[in-house]
Amino acid sequence: MKYWFACQTKAGVSMEHIVASVDIALSLMNIIAEKGAMGLTELSRVSGINKSRVYRLMCTLEDRHYIVKSGEPIVYRLGYQALVVGRSAKEQNTLVRLAGPILDHLQTIHDENLQIRVRDHDEVVQIMSRASMQPLQVRSRAGNRRRLGEGASGEVLLAFAPQAVQEIFIREKENDIGFADYLNNIREKNIAITKGAITPGIWAYAVPVFDESMMCVASLSLSAPAERAVNKERQFIKSLLTCSCELSLELACPKEHLERAYATLNLESGNDC
Repeated sequence: MKYWFACQTKAGVSMEHIVASVDIALSLMNIIAEKGAMGLTELSRVSGINKSRVYRLMCTLEDRHYIVKSGEPIVYRLGYQALVVGRSAKEQNTLVRLAGPILDHLQTIHDENLQIRVRDHDEVVQIMSRASMQPLQVRSRAGNRRRLGEGASGEVLLAFAPQAVQEIFIREKENDIGFADYLNNIREKNIAITKGAITPGIWAYAVPVFDESMMCVASLSLSAPAERAVNKERQFIKSLLTCSCELSLELACPKEHLERAYATLNLESGNDC
């Protein structure tokens, strides 16, 4: 995981519009959000920012209640104001609002780990999840990031990314002459399946979610230990495809755009969601 600060901007954002101190403060909050409570020394090490500057920024964020400190030795964690902002973002984000009930329903059916991930330039970010209640499981935090193309969700989001984005990754894999065909197969079947790609012994299934412009705005994924997945794979795929179609329809995606998803297993809308 790399952390980029004022010297690195997102595509389309001019350097002259970036306020360095704000950029670093937000990056520090992102680190704490992803990794949990951290002490000053560790936060400085992970961020690459000197301790005195990290301390001043933590004091500023603490004053605004975005950060709280506690314990001995002192650690910093997200404060109540971060929770307020997060709750407001959830209420204002249509995808998150609509996906919640679908994730809840899928969890009652399968009781496996579920995630909603979105593409952020060349990364994949987990924005929602539901954790399995079973003893054998692998968990991941909201805010978790990985490179686009990694894992089942990353493969789906890459396969449905703009062609220019895909070509960058295809060029990187010039020795893998079948990679472009692999992405095309994901688009044809509307699903990516990986077995042990991120975590040994864990199988993952991911499907695209489309909006009114027929663009893939997210992936819906399920991960499970191989010993459970091997006997339930068809059920997982059927549920994911059906529920992703329902979510896409709620996001105003035209039904005809979802025909390939239905065709994959001859699904009819509403079977499992």
